[in-house]
Amino acid sequence: MMTLEENLEALNSIKRALVRAHDDITVVVDVMETMLRTEKEFADSRVYGKACQALGILEEQINEITKLK
Repeated sequence: MMTLEENLEALNSIKRALVRAHDDITVVVDVMETMLRTEKEFADSRVYGKACQALGILEEQINEITKLK
């Protein structure tokens, strides 16, 4: 059985990985935003939409882990 300290360290490790993934995807989204010119291009870009969706999911998971502590 894991101790409280081990559980907290595991949560911190997971949170760090999620934050790194969020940061990496943010860089990609920022580049995409410089390439997309119009609202229609933003709306039509499936990759941009999926990247934004992934950012939202990561943010939710990071917040949930923060609440657990």
